[in-house]
Amino acid sequence: MPKRDAAYMAVQRESIAKAARSVLIHKGVRETTLRDICREAGISIGALYIHFETKEEVVVAACQLDVEGRSSAPPPRTWSEYLEGFAFGDTRVVGSVDSKRMRLSLQFVAELTQMERNPKGLATLYDAFWKEFSAALDELRRRGEISLPLGLERTVEIHLQLLAGSRYRLVSHRDLPAENVRAALEDALAVTAGRAKAISQRARGRKPTMRKPRRSQDSRG
Repeated sequence: MPKRDAAYMAVQRESIAKAARSVLIHKGVRETTLRDICREAGISIGALYIHFETKEEVVVAACQLDVEGRSSAPPPRTWSEYLEGFAFGDTRVVGSVDSKRMRLSLQFVAELTQMERNPKGLATLYDAFWKEFSAALDELRRRGEISLPLGLERTVEIHLQLLAGSRYRLVSHRDLPAENVRAALEDALAVTAGRAKAISQRARGRKPTMRKPRRSQDSRG
């Protein structure tokens, strides 16, 4: 068999990752097999093992495709543009692409909880997310949109956790209004980034929550 050059191998690896992403979004992590991915990519199982040692590594490569697409975009110039990166989409709509992506994410996290170490490539994936958010917040600070009172690194970590936590809360508590989750998320992002004025202005526009007055002990029969 003739030796394949580096360019060919890179194209084949990306092709496998794209095939994996398609199958994983449709079937989820648990139901997807390596043979499903090979069938979608049109390759043999041996060809797949040239690039990846485990299914988890293939999942990471599939996720990296989305991260690479995001990182190629220019950093946001305004706070509103930054908030667009925290959109929920159709995460709650059963059967939508967003809901299937969320399922994929949660299933993969569940698998990670049973591993003693991260699969190959996962650290690179996390680093890419970190660099994306770091560049965005640094650009907004340069433009005077935010002050970063907690510093850049701490704020990046907080915002990544807020992104993951808010999406989990949204899909795990369907009785909770999505606008409540969104409002709390935006407030938390603004406070930690140093935009307290924006919060106070938005808060003044909200309708106060009316509570029933408590009965005093004297009025109880």
